[in-house]
Amino acid sequence: DNKEETAILNLIEWLVKSGASLSQKCGNTTYCWTMWTEDGEEISVDYKGHSLLSYIEAWKLLFFDHKEKIQTWTAELEFLDSVMDRIARASSERQVRPRASVDEGILEIWEKFLHATASHDLDIEAADGCVTAHAQMLMEASPVVQAMLVSPMKERQTKQIKIKDTSSCAVTLFLEVLYTCSSQGDPDYKTALSALDLAHRWQVEVVVEILADFIEGLITEETFATIAEHASLKGLDRLQKACQSFGLGNAAIQEQLGKGDFPKIV
Repeated sequence: DNKEETAILNLIEWLVKSGASLSQKCGNTTYCWTMWTEDGEEISVDYKGHSLLSYIEAWKLLFFDHKEKIQTWTAELEFLDSVMDRIARASSERQVRPRASVDEGILEIWEKFLHATASHDLDIEAADGCVTAHAQMLMEASPVVQAMLVSPMKERQTKQIKIKDTSSCAVTLFLEVLYTCSSQGDPDYKTALSALDLAHRWQVEVVVEILADFIEGLITEETFATIAEHASLKGLDRLQKACQSFGLGNAAIQEQLGKGDFPKIV
């Protein structure tokens, strides 16, 4: 049906322009797409482990493996070519946050600055321990922290900020991103979301955006609902669209949505 195909192509183009990840792989699922040849032979490709691009390529290879029936797949191959054309066009027009390349030597200096604990003059009391940082760094980045440290509040006197609802791992991740634009470890999605909460609360927009980009790569069937809820509550458009894109391509999530298993905001 040409109208249905056009609607699908338009949706794909919109998702890519909106920031949908082309490399995000489908999580642990047993679902697959199945087709049948004219003589009743069943062929299928599992969703698991595939990104959008690799899934398209897998189907093309499967069609050509059955090249003796190539006439059967002419329409399907033409549609896949149309999908790739739309992806290419949308990718060239998508909105990308401005970024600058930085020499590796500069990054090393930033990391040394982060770890120069002898010069740290601010204690951040997290739920499970203390993390230190440079007060001026936090004040320049966060209007919230600046207000706490320059006004006659307790934090100014003690040079100590208490955030008992945030783990030290999440605070550390927040600081790593603030100082170096990267993470020095491999944080799980809960730590990343907690660091995102802190960045959002302290109004450090650049860290919010960097963490949101990172969390996009952590979307799986298991993490989908929690990440989508955070993205929605914080109004993070790019992360919301990444969740929408993942959800649209995941049969298990579509089934759960149909049953109303997720919070309404998702």
